[in-house]
Amino acid sequence: MHTESSVRGSVAGCVLSVRRMSVCLNYGFCPLNGNNPKFRIENQVQQCYGGADATCEAIGALAYDCICDSDDCTVNNPISFCCPSRAFACIQPPNEGYTPPGGGTTLNHWYHDPITGECRELKYQGYGGNANNFQTKDHCESYCKQTCNRGLPLYRDRTTGVKQEPVYCQGNDNGCNNPNYQCTTMGTLQQCCPTYLFICSRNGGIPTEVYNTAGGLPTEYFDVGIPDGSGTTSPRFYYDSREGRCIQFSYLGQGGNFNNFLSQDHCEKFCSRSQRPILVLCSAGEPLKDSSGERNMECSPTGSGANTCPSTHSCESTSGSTTFGGVCCPRPQYVCKLPREQGNCGTYSNRWWFNAKTGNCEEFIYSGCQGNANNFETYKECQDYCRDARSEPQCIQGTALTDSNGNFIICGGSSAASTTCPANHYCYYDGTTYGCCPTQAYTCSLSYKSGASCGPAVTRWYYDSTTRTCQTYSFNGCDGNSNNFATQQDCKDYCRVESCPDGGEVWKEQNGAARACTTNRQCPSTHYCTPVTTWTGTVYQTKSLCCPSKNFVCSQPRDVGVRCSSTRITRWYFNADSKTCQTFEYNGCEGNRNNFASQKSCQNYCLSESCPPGTVVAKDGDGSRLVQCSNPGGNGRVSGGCPEGYTCYSSPLLDQNVCCGASTELQSLCPTSSTPFISALSLQPMQCTPNVDGACPGNFFCWFSTTATSVNAFYCCRSPDSVDTGYCPPQLVPVPGDGGAQYKYCSPSAPLNDAIQGCGANRHCQFSTNLERYICCGLESDVRLPNVCPPQPANLVPVELAGNYRTCNPYARAGTPQSCPDNSACLYTGNDNGFICCRVQLGGGKA
Repeated sequence: MHTESSVRGSVAGCVLSVRRMSVCLNYGFCPLNGNNPKFRIENQVQQCYGGADATCEAIGALAYDCICDSDDCTVNNPISFCCPSRAFACIQPPNEGYTPPGGGTTLNHWYHDPITGECRELKYQGYGGNANNFQTKDHCESYCKQTCNRGLPLYRDRTTGVKQEPVYCQGNDNGCNNPNYQCTTMGTLQQCCPTYLFICSRNGGIPTEVYNTAGGLPTEYFDVGIPDGSGTTSPRFYYDSREGRCIQFSYLGQGGNFNNFLSQDHCEKFCSRSQRPILVLCSAGEPLKDSSGERNMECSPTGSGANTCPSTHSCESTSGSTTFGGVCCPRPQYVCKLPREQGNCGTYSNRWWFNAKTGNCEEFIYSGCQGNANNFETYKECQDYCRDARSEPQCIQGTALTDSNGNFIICGGSSAASTTCPANHYCYYDGTTYGCCPTQAYTCSLSYKSGASCGPAVTRWYYDSTTRTCQTYSFNGCDGNSNNFATQQDCKDYCRVESCPDGGEVWKEQNGAARACTTNRQCPSTHYCTPVTTWTGTVYQTKSLCCPSKNFVCSQPRDVGVRCSSTRITRWYFNADSKTCQTFEYNGCEGNRNNFASQKSCQNYCLSESCPPGTVVAKDGDGSRLVQCSNPGGNGRVSGGCPEGYTCYSSPLLDQNVCCGASTELQSLCPTSSTPFISALSLQPMQCTPNVDGACPGNFFCWFSTTATSVNAFYCCRSPDSVDTGYCPPQLVPVPGDGGAQYKYCSPSAPLNDAIQGCGANRHCQFSTNLERYICCGLESDVRLPNVCPPQPANLVPVELAGNYRTCNPYARAGTPQSCPDNSACLYTGNDNGFICCRVQLGGGKA
């Protein structure tokens, strides 16, 4: 006889007694429901030995764990017995037991319903029953939900120890290396769970080698189990893969395998293709899983339910087999962009996949498992499904814009359907397809968005424009927005947080301080000295610091980093030997800078390794090859090598000459003789927010482009022929202040049209390093009156007053209204303006 506390197991001993977890139990009892679930033959509890589960399998208890009444089952020969494994306990039918002699109290317990995957109430009578018996709902859920949907996970070789360890895997990389198992996410872990085909086979999810220890596979396609001593049998159902249907058999009460269902309906939904079960609920691919990673996400095909699918999926009806009547299935636009995936098994067959680059269905050899949804049995099935699917443009960051029907918007090119991208997007060509991609300025201005649930949540990074830092958030897996980065360094590089102009972090001394560089204090040979703007928490500071060269970054070996999460990330690195970008699995933390989010980013960055910061390599018309040149260090146009706007450089990493610069189209975004800063990662001109210090890399200034078609037409520009005077950026001059003041002071946060602290149209509030204040700057033609001062002495400019020349009387006493301010003189112009105040111009450009 046992008490209520022994049903669940008291905290008398917490031991590693089962293959998947540590459990707390009363010594001498099973983890669940005391003595009742122990494996028996002719009503006698059977012994196992040394805690080895294989000794249970040898007597027919194929899905049982060997438990003992000691902390260590291998010492002093403790009494040992076989109890249902976690997976086997959670599929047992509800059993209320019976009332003990003399009566008793009905107990409110819980059991796991293997059909719905939920824990339900059980009116337990106090005696008997089976292992599917829990005192609380929490215990039931923690025990049964964080495990394979049905069946035991794949375990490592038995020689690793008494208790077998499960095999952990990595998403598409799988790691299971067994066609009968697939990588499945369970909470924060990924393990190899039995495939539906393996569960619904003659093996019933039990490996053949395990069956061989007990005398071999059953002669039929079902396993009747072992008599439990009660003398009765139970009707159960198994899936017969030969006939493609579920058939009833008589179960003897204990043991057996997982091809054992309580009802024909449950068996059919789990196994039978003819009934459109879990295996083929969608036209292509599989239904989206909920946050558990095990159960299908439900939705309402009529739109009346509370659950909705993310934009990559649509709700397809399941004929009322779910609460809301449907599941989320992948859209053709999602399925048909997936790459060809052969898999890694040994059952080969001919299949068809849609090649998004060519727009055609192509034949390939499929290995039988570990593929993806872009996998069709016939050419016609592939063509019919993907006929109207458009290839997804591969944006540098974020996803391309779609219309209300989920189709990608076409821009650029010669297509008749081509359109102009809306605000905050630009037309981008990825080498195959044109699409409207989010701009860098727009992306980094967005708040983070958790997105729609489509599997377990993951930790991602976003740029917080308020604090100007990269922060973590929990991403639900689908939708969201473009302010979503896999790593902190991706976020910093893209949104320019304490990063170098071309990405990467500044060189730091052993004490962690950034190394400032000067004429007498050089950078290491792997770095170069450049102005870098950083945020101190209250203001921006621009200093000359040491930044890594692109050559140094792209020459570093692959570094997988250290494990800091349950999953790894597929990244790209530049292989200096093969001179190509290749994939690797990144552990999530540390590593080195030769680590890129996409193949395109890797190629863009490393092919431009010899180009000066802010310039990139020239490519031929379709972007597939580099333009080669001669006369490195000079103008390649002399030798006919480089196009206009580019200069020839030698690339030691690529072992060839390349053209670096910016196209004439991009140069038109900046004033004459100036060039925009081109990101080596995206090949796009860097946009900026006006009147915000630090908006551009050092020696670049935020410029309003009159030729740009985007709504945010401010770009980072520089002039290679000018130097910073300490007052205004190159090509700009100070705006005079009222009353003859040489400068008009301003506030970078004030509107341009603010009468006191604004600068007015076509002018910019910029920080003067000499004055250590913000002043208004602009083009000379926009901010200065025509210079009518005498040519001698040189560098004289008019003093302005309220937008006009300040007139004067040459005989007026100093300090009177008709006199000139200090540092200026009353001079005759020789024209209708008469006498005006003129002063000697200080820094900031020509007069």
